[in-house]
Amino acid sequence: MPGHDETTLDTIKSLTNSEPFVSFRVIMTSGDRYLIEDPNALAITASQLHYYPRTGMGIHMRVNQVAAVEVEHQKPAA
Repeated sequence: MPGHDETTLDTIKSLTNSEPFVSFRVIMTSGDRYLIEDPNALAITASQLHYYPRTGMGIHMRVNQVAAVEVEHQKPAA
């Protein structure tokens, strides 16, 4: 579904470039969930996302397998 892919990419690009940056989750059709905490560690291509967190291995996600994107809610300062 091409329209879905464009919308998903637009959403991810917008979240990645937002000021201030707010972490977000990429939810895959498999049920896997990936927290994007560093916009500088995310590479976006037309068909894939590549995320390299400071800890752990790189994560490679196909855009056509992304089911949803959820923005993390900022917790109020205590």
